[in-house]
Amino acid sequence: MTAPPAAAERLRRRGFWLEYASMAWMTAEAAVAITAGILASSLALTGFGLDSVLELWWADPAAALAIAVLAAREGLEAWHDD
Repeated sequence: MTAPPAAAERLRRRGFWLEYASMAWMTAEAAVAITAGILASSLALTGFGLDSVLELWWADPAAALAIAVLAAREGLEAWHDD
């Protein structure tokens, strides 16, 4: 089952905005944690900030790849149903 084009576009825009919000949050989280860790000389807090950087670098692209695979599968199913 596929969504009508207008609904699919609305859902696509919502997905992009959720991704943008997630990336902005992780960037702010990393900046605050690394800065606070350096100022407090806390290895654990600095490590938490670096972990947030890894989330931006690895986790989001992996999730985007999974979403792209699902979107491609849905597109192929819609194309073959016609």
